[in-house]
Amino acid sequence: MRRYPTRNAAFFHALRRLIASLCLAFLFVQGVRYGRYHFRPDLSWERAQARGVLIVGMDTSYAPFAVMRGEDIRGLDVDIALEVARRLGLRLQVAPMGVDGLYDALHVGIVDALISALPFDPFRAHLFVYTRPYLDGGYFLVSRAGRYQTMPDLDGKTLAVEHGSIGDEQARLWRRRLRALTIQHHAEPSAALAAAAAGEADAALVDYLTARAWLRAQGESELRIAAAPIYSEAYHAVLRARDLALASRVNAALEAMWADGSLAAILARWLG
Repeated sequence: MRRYPTRNAAFFHALRRLIASLCLAFLFVQGVRYGRYHFRPDLSWERAQARGVLIVGMDTSYAPFAVMRGEDIRGLDVDIALEVARRLGLRLQVAPMGVDGLYDALHVGIVDALISALPFDPFRAHLFVYTRPYLDGGYFLVSRAGRYQTMPDLDGKTLAVEHGSIGDEQARLWRRRLRALTIQHHAEPSAALAAAAAGEADAALVDYLTARAWLRAQGESELRIAAAPIYSEAYHAVLRARDLALASRVNAALEAMWADGSLAAILARWLG
């Protein structure tokens, strides 16, 4: 076994100790930086309280959720945000922007939250938190007197859909599972609803907003929307994942709005 001279052994020992000390110092600095970012106290609710304002980002080009009318912004999402802010004891400030800038504005802290007909995005879940849904804009069955509530109810029946839509895709999937399902294609979802109303189809499968708008325009109609979607696309308020204190209060406000009927009243005001 080769042995190094005593002087060299002492040198290498001191060098190892110096390297180890530098490594520990580096890890300590990195740990402090990590802790400052990941374990800093959540003061999101305190900041909103001190400001007295809830700043909410919205895409103001998407009726009936939010639309600019002169200098005013009106819509379903505006009314929901107003009620949430009121329940939190805050004033509402709407930050109008295009849909492409919503998440960036939230990420850098320009806004406190987004209320803009946004579905859950699993690819953003590590940075943002989604509240309970306030509306499901997915695809629902619409039939006379609400007779058909689920796809198995349509076995042996005729279903009207818009050609190429998600409703069309869902109908094709279910046709493989049922013994018999006739799919009736239309150029527009309104035409599919009209076919169901005229008895030319047993039901229509269309998106919720179209169904509500069509029924509102018709005034009196025997058609009713099913209670649960066939294809869900729920809309949520969105906040930063590190702002859980504020997010929990926004979520609680939406829960209370569901419970006392005020959310249903807002939906009826804008959707009929």
